[in-house]
Amino acid sequence: MKKKETIHRRNDNIWKIALALVCLGILGYGFLYSKNTTADIAFLVGYNLPLALIIWGIFYAAVVRKQGAKVGGFSFLAIFVCMIASSLIGYSQQKQEAIKVLSEIKDQYSKILESSTDSRGLPKCIETPIKTTPKAHGEFGEIERFIKEFMAQMVSLRNDYLLELEAIGWNSILDPNRIKEDKTFVESRVIIQKARGIVKKYTDKTTNLLNDAKNKIRSLNISESSKRSMLSGFDRGMKEAKENIDAMWSLEAKTIDEFENIITFLAARKGAWFVKGEQILFYNDSDLERFNFYIASIQNIMKQQEQIQRQSIQIVNRNFNRFKEN
Repeated sequence: MKKKETIHRRNDNIWKIALALVCLGILGYGFLYSKNTTADIAFLVGYNLPLALIIWGIFYAAVVRKQGAKVGGFSFLAIFVCMIASSLIGYSQQKQEAIKVLSEIKDQYSKILESSTDSRGLPKCIETPIKTTPKAHGEFGEIERFIKEFMAQMVSLRNDYLLELEAIGWNSILDPNRIKEDKTFVESRVIIQKARGIVKKYTDKTTNLLNDAKNKIRSLNISESSKRSMLSGFDRGMKEAKENIDAMWSLEAKTIDEFENIITFLAARKGAWFVKGEQILFYNDSDLERFNFYIASIQNIMKQQEQIQRQSIQIVNRNFNRFKEN
């Protein structure tokens, strides 16, 4: 009699141990491998129910088939609850990885902004390097690497643009002493013509970089569902970003137009002005007002560009904070 009780107790322990191992395995999967990105309980119940039935069916046939309906029902409930818990653990893990990515990107973005202008607020080459090695893991790490590489390409494009403008002498286009030596204004007109070509060149390069980004997303080592979500998000986000980018390049072209207006005006009014020290001075107020009008137009364009940049920063910060709150 005691021997039968011992055997029964041993069988009772076996199914409990087996169930505990199955549940631990399910929870471990959620911690290490789950890519669940939702905490919607209704969805998780519907999604996990058929999976739980499959796992329970195998467990029931192999372990608890002879333990009775009560044990069978309890084991199914335990497996199902662990499936839901595993999904929630996966969601938590994914959320933490996502926050890690966003924090890293925001940090890089802030450093880029801080080093993009000089002490006078004028654009300068960004010397802060972007470390493209991801800090997140798995798919989020792959996404982080893509975003960092994309940012690095944008920074490189901007730096090349500024260096090409510097190489043609754009930074000295209104330097009084240079203008004084440019008797026929041929040099000034050549600089303006080259600057217009550079703006067109880098406008096209920016467009190509944005178009290539979608192809790179398609080649990322992530799941097809993640690619679809990422492409959808990229399209939505890029719609507004592209408008700002196009506006910035349009304003760059308008800036060149205003500088050309100044050069054309100075050439037409030669003899009505002179250079003294580091200033261009005019003999009558109407010419001075005309010159100041063009300068004010350039300053207004710069203010519009600054406003677009501020709006872009606000959008980035708002989206980041919104994600953290969800």
